Amino acid sequence: MKTKLSLSILGVYNTLMGLIMLFFAAALVNEMVASENADVLRMGELFHYGLSPAILIIGLMLFLSRNCSIETAKKLLLGYIIGTLVLMYVFFGIMADESLMNFSIEAAVPDIAMLAISIFGYLKAK
Repeated sequence: MKTKLSLSILGVYNTLMGLIMLFFAAALVNEMVASENADVLRMGELFHYGLSPAILIIGLMLFLSRNCSIETAKKLLLGYIIGTLVLMYVFFGIMADESLMNFSIEAAVPDIAMLAISIFGYLKAK
């Protein structure tokens, strides 16, 4: 798989997720948080606002670096793989057991797919 394709897919996905988290934070929280407490819901919304620029930055960096050398692309993909494995631990090791979260495997499917793309792109880099 060409690294340009891997980085483009990951970049577009993360850029879109960053924008979605920024513009639809309240709606996301209402789906994810198992609470009627307004303060809890507002805190979740604020966390999404705070996290969205980081996801946006990651997406833009991946997308804008899609024409880099294979060595650099593999380092970016490896960094993405490591970070996403940590995310999987957070999802399945912490959030899955949290009564305050409405976490399900379906919520993690897009991130699992991006992890698979990044691993495949790393191992089959051209």
